[in-house]
Amino acid sequence: MMRSARIFAALTALTVLAPVPATAEFLAPDWSTLSIEGVSPPDWFAGVREGNYIGMCTGCDGTMLLEVRVVPDDGTGDRIRSGETTAQTYTEIGEANASQMGGEAAYYGTKEIAFASAVGFVTQARTATGDFAVSYQLWSDGQQLIVRVYGKDQAAVEEIAARAYEQAAPLTFR
Repeated sequence: MMRSARIFAALTALTVLAPVPATAEFLAPDWSTLSIEGVSPPDWFAGVREGNYIGMCTGCDGTMLLEVRVVPDDGTGDRIRSGETTAQTYTEIGEANASQMGGEAAYYGTKEIAFASAVGFVTQARTATGDFAVSYQLWSDGQQLIVRVYGKDQAAVEEIAARAYEQAAPLTFR
């Protein structure tokens, strides 16, 4: 009887302490509450359009474009968690795409990111037309958050993309 109680206690402890796969909770963001430092009139026209947050800076060096949206996960989130899709895989795909685009296209790399238990990547590239592009992508709970910024000034693109991501991620996952 005593042995059964100890086994039961040990199994209960294992159940409680066993790691559970982490999944961030999707929050169905309301982009009308999204506020990004530096994205405001008179230089920026920004707001919610068709369920996405989009912006255009006409006062920037060249025109800068911003997009924040959520789409259903196509399975990439599971492939990242399993290790099948990695930052290296994303870099190889990006480099191959850039070489096919021609023009000024280039791919600068991919880094892993995470917010709460959502997983993803930040990528940096240059389009065939010469614009710099930064994309933050997070996957969890069957959803994908995408934050993209394009523009002529690489440092400004990186800064606005980082600010947008820092504000959009907590509205999207916890």
